[in-house]
Amino acid sequence: MQFQFDSNQDFQLEAIAAVVDLFDGQRRVDREVAFRLGGIPAVPNRLDLSDDDLLRNLRAVQKRAFDPADEDPLYQGDAALQWLAGQTETADGPAAVRFANFSVEMETGTGKTYVYLRTALELARRYGLRKFVVVVPSVAIREGVLKTLAITRDHFRDLFDNAPYRFYAYDSANLSQVRQFALSDSVEFMVMTLAAFNKKDVNVIHQSTDRLQGATPIHLVQAARPILILDEPQNMESLLSRVSLADLNPLFALRYSATHRNPYNVVYRLTPAEAYRRKLVKRIEVASTVVEGETLQPFVRLISTRAEKRVLSAKLLIHKQLKGGAIREAEVVVRPGDSLWELSGERDVYEGYDIDEIHHGEGWLCFTNTQRVAVGEEIGGEKASVFEAQIRYTVEEHAKKQATLAPLGIKVLTL
Repeated sequence: MQFQFDSNQDFQLEAIAAVVDLFDGQRRVDREVAFRLGGIPAVPNRLDLSDDDLLRNLRAVQKRAFDPADEDPLYQGDAALQWLAGQTETADGPAAVRFANFSVEMETGTGKTYVYLRTALELARRYGLRKFVVVVPSVAIREGVLKTLAITRDHFRDLFDNAPYRFYAYDSANLSQVRQFALSDSVEFMVMTLAAFNKKDVNVIHQSTDRLQGATPIHLVQAARPILILDEPQNMESLLSRVSLADLNPLFALRYSATHRNPYNVVYRLTPAEAYRRKLVKRIEVASTVVEGETLQPFVRLISTRAEKRVLSAKLLIHKQLKGGAIREAEVVVRPGDSLWELSGERDVYEGYDIDEIHHGEGWLCFTNTQRVAVGEEIGGEKASVFEAQIRYTVEEHAKKQATLAPLGIKVLTL
């Protein structure tokens, strides 16, 4: 069986054009002479447009996407470009990084991954931009992106006149791919999880290695000035995540999601209502759960405290995100100064929950945000019960609808 892709879906073409037109006026670079950054050879992306050029193009694209009369809060009007900035360590030493971010909002199930891959190939055809890093929040999403790249290969070859391109998952055991990414003159897609590069003291990408003749892998990526494609960027909004993205020294970032937390420079929007109006989805149903008094706190249960050799510690039960993206209850031992955000696998809900004080005698623990929990007590416990009820109801309803609609050829998507 082979999938057949329709290349003329108007809403997908609109989303692609919205991004490509941001760079109107950029001359196409057919072949860039390799240059060296700190002694590292690379064939980089290049953008010659000024900030004023980008802003002028952004306003033109937004006027096409949004009706100013609707007073849509995502329409910026005469607002300035939105950037992310940071400091990073390059092969030449410390450097300031600043890159524009552009957002595309697309309802789930409308081909978001297809759209951003085709957008990248169109940027390559029109402007010669060729180095792309697809950043995803989990291994499961990474595998989905790689699968889409595999099944669309023949389709994109037909659309783009057999233009060569390569794709692969970043693998710390195969650093030759990083060198290829920097040196290649063809289109390159490197798919990475955020966890692969957001810890400088742990991740291989930040360490010099003999496998690259003493070079540091991330310096090769930086020299290529990659375009970042952020899949589900609402999961990359913590301070550490933003700093880590800046470490890649991107030319700019394209953000794709149905639920943006921070909608930087939105250039296209396909809402659930619009998707329904265009008959892209057959029907939308929402089942909601309300708990009175729910405060959206993270789950924390204090199991015990301990004092040994003047060292105070406590054992907590929290919800931890595993490498595959699943969230499980996990016991952690903490001392004053420890961060639950780090111990939870960098779940944003735990930001601000740093251990301030542990009182073994009275059996309680206090966080820097002044919240306190005693031994045997918990905070945020209602949410776990709500999640359990929601998941149980969702699975039951999905099974019922699938049994009814599958014989009619209708796909049921449940979130």
